[in-house]
Amino acid sequence: MGIGNKIAELRQKHRPKLTQQDFADKIGISRAALSHYEKERRDPDFETLIKIADYFDVTTDYLLGRDVAHKEVRQESIFSSDQLGIGQKDYDALTAYQQEALDWAINNDYLQFKNKSDNILDMIERIEIAYEVDKAMKNRKKNNK
Repeated sequence: MGIGNKIAELRQKHRPKLTQQDFADKIGISRAALSHYEKERRDPDFETLIKIADYFDVTTDYLLGRDVAHKEVRQESIFSSDQLGIGQKDYDALTAYQQEALDWAINNDYLQFKNKSDNILDMIERIEIAYEVDKAMKNRKKNNK
């Protein structure tokens, strides 16, 4: 599935009332450009790709069709039961979003925070909150430039 098909699917299935015009307005492009993307006639530029990913809360790798392979490599390369206090089987049982938040925490050394808990679900919830705050702050900085 190409980028355009993924964009159309996200817009139509996950936000069914979102028209091409409304979505184009929200990300600052023309409706015609969006139509070209969705029909696979053109690919969005890097800046537009990021805006689309941010709007739908997906990764650019997902839009580019690389998400599955990337997550497999990331899990293998950064997971450490010593860092999390859980085994690989428990880690694999977490949702993709929970794994993403934990990976973020490991990569940014946020597992050393004061509120660390022995209860893994409590710790994941706290990490998810920190992860969302970090993403919001990065978006705010990006939008203020």
